[in-house]
Amino acid sequence: MPKLESLSDEELLLLVSKNQDGAFHMLYERYKAALLVYAIKRVGEEAGEDLVQDVFIRTWNNRYSIDYQNDFKAYLFTALRRRIIDYFAKENNAQGYLEDLKSYVNEFAFEEADEHVRAQSFRDSIFAVLHRYGPQYQAVLKLRLQGYSNPEIAAMLGLSEKTVRNQYSSTLKIIRSNFSSFLLFLFF
Repeated sequence: MPKLESLSDEELLLLVSKNQDGAFHMLYERYKAALLVYAIKRVGEEAGEDLVQDVFIRTWNNRYSIDYQNDFKAYLFTALRRRIIDYFAKENNAQGYLEDLKSYVNEFAFEEADEHVRAQSFRDSIFAVLHRYGPQYQAVLKLRLQGYSNPEIAAMLGLSEKTVRNQYSSTLKIIRSNFSSFLLFLFF
């Protein structure tokens, strides 16, 4: 059997479809650098590395059902471009959601004593739900509501920026799932 380095993408993909992880590793090594350059130029080093890894993980997990259209390189770059678009959409949605939450706190919390009590009750409800997930989730949300960025929060809490970003994203999901009907009532 010839060495994996000398095989074409199509030959390697045939081996991948037969669960040959060495063939997949060869494809990974063949395209990793180019994909990283593409991703890092668009989203930065940390997010770029995560997105490239995600593309390869999804490719491996879906190796039996993906149609490569005889151009694996084009498939990888298309998949990465879609992950980058998803990344920006997620970041924009998370930022918009935080702005809505800030807007609610700023607009209603100080109008009257009754409004202040409701806002405090709402915040207490959010933090009560987050209490089940640990103090870092609460700390990340409190600092974001105070206007700190992910790098500032990471420095304050002694965490990596990626951990802060992931916990913040998880916090928003938790809030949405627990308070969706309540938030809809408040904002509309």
